[in-house]
Amino acid sequence: MKYNTRVKGHLGKYSELNMKRYICFLCIALFGFTSLYAAPELTGTWVATIEYNRSFDTYKINLSADGRCTVKVSNDNAQQETTGNWSYDGSFFRLNAAFRNAKLAYLPNIQWVSGLNFAADNNSFNILGKTAANGSQARITFFRSDDRFDLTFNEKAVPSLFAALSPTIPLHSRLAVVGVTAVDPNEAAFYLNALTLHFVNSKKYTVVDRSDIDKVLVEQDFQMSGYVDDDAFVSIGKFIGATTVITGSISGTGSQKRLVVKAIDVLTSEILAMSSVAL
Repeated sequence: MKYNTRVKGHLGKYSELNMKRYICFLCIALFGFTSLYAAPELTGTWVATIEYNRSFDTYKINLSADGRCTVKVSNDNAQQETTGNWSYDGSFFRLNAAFRNAKLAYLPNIQWVSGLNFAADNNSFNILGKTAANGSQARITFFRSDDRFDLTFNEKAVPSLFAALSPTIPLHSRLAVVGVTAVDPNEAAFYLNALTLHFVNSKKYTVVDRSDIDKVLVEQDFQMSGYVDDDAFVSIGKFIGATTVITGSISGTGSQKRLVVKAIDVLTSEILAMSSVAL
């Protein structure tokens, strides 16, 4: 009986050890599979437009399968380019790059560690990263920009919308281009950035920085996907101290697709102007 008990004890310990080894091996295999599976989705060229200090920086990153990357950041006044390294383990995206003799003093290097969220079509993704060395985290949306994806939108739509809305908005208003809702997040981001650019370049208004708007959206847990009503947009405007908010929505398909944009007075919730254009 003692012999049998001793044997059973040894067998139990042996089985337990094998189980631990099996679980450990399985975890390593799954981690390796996740890394190998996730990385190819990110390889290629990606572009983002970032608003910083009332200017717009364009980020162009090329991610290679070997974990190396090239990074170019440019605006109307300067540009800088360097190489670095990147990784994605299925949960966190990491990118590190340092610029020698940085032309953009506020961005001598990039050190991003962020969760990554792909759009449904895998042609864009969002991360949280610093766009200035001493800046706060901001949402950065990258769009695929290589021969695997051709992003084409109606660039003539925004100037006509701006021309229609601008005369009704009081000069020097504190203005926020809050959001554009659309089925395609790529399309929404394009028109949101284009509208913001037109209002900034007009020099007629104080335009709220995009990073400040994104911060409020995160803190107040506003959901910008799907339908968002005017009351929600006005609430966002109040949180960021804007007197006027610009909102937009894209509806329809094919020849019936239209972009509708409104200028809303935050204090009274009155629609100051509304215009639409076919896309």
